Amino acid sequence: MSTRLRWYVGTLCVAGGLVLAFLLTRLDLDRAREVAGAIAVFAAFVVVGELVTLRVDDQNRLKEISITSTFAYGLVPLAGTTVAVLVFILGSVVADLTRHRGAVKTLFNAAQYVLALAAGGAVYHALGGGYEVTTATLPALAAGGLAFMAVNFLLVSIVVSLANDVPVLQGLRRDPLRVELGSSAMVLALAPVAVVVAERSLLLLPALVVPLGAVFMASKGEIQAKAQQAAAEEATELQRRLTRQEHEIVSRLQEADRLKADLIAAVSHELRNPLTTIVGVFGILRVRRERLSQAERDELVMMGIDQSERLHRMIEQLLMAARFEQPEGVASLGASRTELDATELLRQAGAEARARHHDRRIAIETNGALPVRVAQDAVVQVLGNLLDNACKYSPDGEPVRLSGNREGAEAVLAVEDAGPGIPEVERQRIFDRFTQLERHSQRRAGGVGLGLYIARQLARSQDGDLLVVDPADGRGARFELHLPLVPDAAGP
Repeated sequence: MSTRLRWYVGTLCVAGGLVLAFLLTRLDLDRAREVAGAIAVFAAFVVVGELVTLRVDDQNRLKEISITSTFAYGLVPLAGTTVAVLVFILGSVVADLTRHRGAVKTLFNAAQYVLALAAGGAVYHALGGGYEVTTATLPALAAGGLAFMAVNFLLVSIVVSLANDVPVLQGLRRDPLRVELGSSAMVLALAPVAVVVAERSLLLLPALVVPLGAVFMASKGEIQAKAQQAAAEEATELQRRLTRQEHEIVSRLQEADRLKADLIAAVSHELRNPLTTIVGVFGILRVRRERLSQAERDELVMMGIDQSERLHRMIEQLLMAARFEQPEGVASLGASRTELDATELLRQAGAEARARHHDRRIAIETNGALPVRVAQDAVVQVLGNLLDNACKYSPDGEPVRLSGNREGAEAVLAVEDAGPGIPEVERQRIFDRFTQLERHSQRRAGGVGLGLYIARQLARSQDGDLLVVDPADGRGARFELHLPLVPDAAGP
C-alpha cells in the first residue's frame, strides 16, 4: 500500500468514525421501535444483497456491484439516517467477514458506507424529507439518492485510482464504473417503492426481488457483453500483430535469402579473380616457359605470388569473421594482453606498411609514450588494415598520415588518407560484414568487404573502438583506433 493510499484510507476511516458517533447522538429510538419489523426485513435484504454481488474487473482490480442500495437508502425515510447507516454497516461487515477480508478493508468499507449514506440522508432531510414518502418529498428523496450515489462512487473511485497508481480523473472515466453508476441509479429508483410497500404490508416486500433481479441480470449482461467485446477486440489486435510479425518474418527471410545469394556471388567472384590469375600464370609458364625470358618468367611468378597472397588474405578474413561469431573466439583475443607502448605499435605498423607499399610515403607523428594493455597482434592488424586501405585509396604522390595522441584516458591512433573520403551517411554501414563502397578510385583492388568489420571487432576485443571521423584538413578519410590507457598512465 502506497503512502498516499494509507493516508487516504486512514483519513476516511477516522471521518467515518466521527460521523457515526454524531449520528448515534441523533438516533430516534421511538421510530425504530415503531417500525422494528420493517427494519428487520430491510436489514435481511441488505445482508443478503451484500453477499450476492456482481464482480467487475476494473483495471485488473475486482470491484463488486451490490443491489442493496434500495433497502439501505430506503431505511432513511423509513427509520432515519442513523438506523440506515447501522444496517448498512451490519451488511458490509457480515459480507467482509464471510469473504475473510482483512481488518483494514472491512473498516474502510464500513466507513465508506457511513459517509455516503450520511451524505444522502443529510440532503434528504435538508430538503424537507421526513418519515413519510409522499409526492411532495419525492424530489428530496431523489436528491438524497443522487448524493448518496455520487459520494459512494467518488470514494470508491479515489481508492481504486490510488491503488492502481493512476490519476483520479482517469479513474472516474473508466467504463466499469459507468456500469456501476447505471446499476446504482436503477436500484435507488426502487427505494421509495420499497418504503411505500413496507408501510402497507411487509409481506409484499419479497415481490421487489423480481425488479431487483431484472436490474441485477441487466447489469450482469452488460458487463459480460463488454468483457466479450474487449476479448474480441484483443483477439483481433493479437491476430493483427501476429499477421504483421508473420509478414516481417517472411520479409526478413526473403531479405536473408537475397543477401545470402548476393554474398555467395560476391565472394565467389572475388575468390575467382585471383584463382583465375594464378591458373593463368601457371598455364603460361607450362606452355611457353622455353620462349619466355628470365625477366618475363620472374614477372609471372611475382604475379602468381601476389595473387596467392591476396587469396590467402581473403580466406583469412572469412575465417576470422566466422571466429567473431563464436563467443570463445572473441574471448581468446582478450586473454593474451600485455602492457605495451602504443607508440611503438604505431611505428611497427608503419614500418610494415612501408615494406608492403614501398612507393607510398607514410608520415608518422607521435607525442610521447602511450602505455596500453592489449594483444600486440590485434592492434598491429587493425593498423595494418587501415594503412592498406589508405594506401589503396589515396592518389599517387599523396602521403598517408599515421599519428598517436593522448585524449583523456584514451590513446588515439589515427590513420588518415587523401582519398575521396566516406560520406557521413555511410560511416556506420562500412563496418558491417560484406560491405564495400565504391569510392571511385583506380587503385581499388577488390575484396570481400570484411576488412573494416574485422578491424572494429579486434578493436572492441581490446576494450577499445574503431571510429571514422572528419579528417583534419577536410578531405580524405580519417579512422581512429581508441584504446584505454593503463590507469596509472591516464593522468588527470
